[in-house]
Amino acid sequence: MLLFDTILDGHHPAYLIHLIGYYSTQNEVELIVATGENFQTDFAKRQEAEHLIWGDQVQFYPISHETIHSLHAMPIYLRSIKEWNLWMDIAQETRADQAVLMYMDYFPLGVLFGKASVIPVSGISFRPPQQVKGLFDFVKRHVWQAMLASGKIKQVFSIVHSAVPVLNQLSDSAKAIPLADPVVHLALTSQQKADFRTKCQIPAGKKVFLNFGQLDRRKGIEAFIAAAKLLSAAELAEICLLLAGPIEEAYALQLDRQFQEIPSLQVVKLYDYLHYPTIELCFDLADVVLVTYQGHLGMSSVLVRAALAGKPVVATRDGSIGSITEAYQLGIAIDPNNAHKYAEALKSDIKANAAKQKELAHQNSVEAFALTIARGIES
Repeated sequence: MLLFDTILDGHHPAYLIHLIGYYSTQNEVELIVATGENFQTDFAKRQEAEHLIWGDQVQFYPISHETIHSLHAMPIYLRSIKEWNLWMDIAQETRADQAVLMYMDYFPLGVLFGKASVIPVSGISFRPPQQVKGLFDFVKRHVWQAMLASGKIKQVFSIVHSAVPVLNQLSDSAKAIPLADPVVHLALTSQQKADFRTKCQIPAGKKVFLNFGQLDRRKGIEAFIAAAKLLSAAELAEICLLLAGPIEEAYALQLDRQFQEIPSLQVVKLYDYLHYPTIELCFDLADVVLVTYQGHLGMSSVLVRAALAGKPVVATRDGSIGSITEAYQLGIAIDPNNAHKYAEALKSDIKANAAKQKELAHQNSVEAFALTIARGIES
């Protein structure tokens, strides 16, 4: 079985790692992992600390930086076709007899206009079509309908559970299945926790708000700043913003200029790709987790990480994030662009339903993720 992914950041390496771990225990399956050429080296660096498994029947197929950069620089319609054809070539070379595309949202045009697939192929979708609210949504829905009706796609594993009925209405030939958004939470020692707080120089008693992940404009950092400007200097002195994740240098400089306008706010910056134990330490240190995405209607694993850590969230009220926050009583859902409402949230005592948090975490376990994919492609 071939796993194919040219996206190298965010949750993409983690999803590959989870499936490598699962299939390393399935001796009857030979797994081929086709992704960026540094993946196996990065895996080895994390293997001991995170107890990762790489079975003897797992084969690594490196895709060069030059190839990935060339693909990602193309217009989306051309990238869709070229990348679709690339995985087909790899499947033929490695004699794979089935494939899973780890981010299939780029591939509808490739399915329709690329090479004809000669093996069963399934894919994970993060941004499937949902409600039609404009021309883009209308076109996207019809392109997906054509893709699903083509007979080239066996299964769609949808991270956005609310989209499953929509996808299943579009075609009878491809089945959509809800998929867990898997998160692992590894144990920490009390010494690790104490050392991390000291490293971050956060005094005990400060309320820590965590914004975690790929720190770009989608993450709502500027909305937090707008809300913080409405707080008094005394109120700002009682809180801390912890920014944890990779960020573009130009955007970091832009944020620094805005932070200078609120000098009473302590901002801790961990600008890097993070792994265990730093990820777990960030969520352990946080009092509240910010999931205030801008224009993002899908799911976010940050919700699951917060639930695993037992921390409440301030979340955007829109899309799956808002509906899940409210359904599982994970904290409060707001319009983050309403600075006054956001400021009130920063001052409030936010609570979460601990039993509901555990339920969400269980539903999004690594085991649930891997078994759904395994059973789906075997059906």
